[in-house]
Amino acid sequence: MINENEKDTRVSRLVADARVARKLLKRGFVVIDIKPNKSNPDKSVFIFENTDEFKVALEEVTTEVKSKDELKKEPIEIEMAD
Repeated sequence: MINENEKDTRVSRLVADARVARKLLKRGFVVIDIKPNKSNPDKSVFIFENTDEFKVALEEVTTEVKSKDELKKEPIEIEMAD
């Protein structure tokens, strides 16, 4: 993990979540490469160019996906008729 006080000099960023990668693609970002996920060989990681615009979009998309995941976890209240 990069310290917030240090400049992010990475040329590329790996995205392991296909939902996040798909949303980034819809925003116009291009996948540079796709590689097997080392921790889960049945899945892939998507490699994007690490631009300032990408960093902002990645943060927005990640927050959006996490919010949707949290909504799915919330219990649904159902009123039962007597």
